Amino acid sequence: MSEMAISRQLPPRMVVWGNKTVKQIAILALVVGSLCGSALCQYSAEFSSYYSGSRYDFRLTREQLSNTPAWLDAETNPPLSARAAKDIAAVYLSDLFKNASAWRVGEIALYPVAERWVYLISFDPPPTPRCYDCISAPFKIVVLMDGVAVSATKSRWNPPAPTQR
Repeated sequence: MSEMAISRQLPPRMVVWGNKTVKQIAILALVVGSLCGSALCQYSAEFSSYYSGSRYDFRLTREQLSNTPAWLDAETNPPLSARAAKDIAAVYLSDLFKNASAWRVGEIALYPVAERWVYLISFDPPPTPRCYDCISAPFKIVVLMDGVAVSATKSRWNPPAPTQR
């Protein structure tokens, strides 16, 4: 088909008039996409923990991660030991909660983020008094390989109501 046949089939508003218009649209889409992308992707990772009606978001930026030592494949151990990461997380937990000494470490995990590794230290909160079948979620704190606990942003959290059958 010729160009004239194609442009006759399109509604008048959709007719493309040459490569200049297509290039302008492509450039505009690229600029808008990069602006939106940088605004939406300013964090490399986000981890959330919940406790007592609050949500705690641990957000990692690319800059934070790039300033931490890498754990290279040739190295047997990570730059920060698991015990040091646990101790750092416990100090941060005590900054967040008055009863932190009653919390117990449930898990120490290494998690890859954008060619770096971070520790996720999970703490189990103390049992609720007089609640024998209560279930609680672990509270995870992020510790970077440079020995810094990532500060959390706290917000209100209303858990979804259970559905009745």
